[in-house]
Amino acid sequence: MEFNIPDMSCGGCANAITRAVTSLDPAAKLDVDVPAKIVAVTSRLPTARIIEAMEAVGFHPLLRG
Repeated sequence: MEFNIPDMSCGGCANAITRAVTSLDPAAKLDVDVPAKIVAVTSRLPTARIIEAMEAVGFHPLLRG
């Protein structure tokens, strides 16, 4: 699943998102593109749980596609 994260602006943001998702699914793989504000997540968790994890650390993800 791929998300646009309009409020992601730096490596610290990317790290916070990565920690939030991997705290729920340690096997999750994230590909973060800070300049494009895109995060691709490979996880067995439902999309809603991924979104909740990102929102819990202050971001507002928009599902792409």
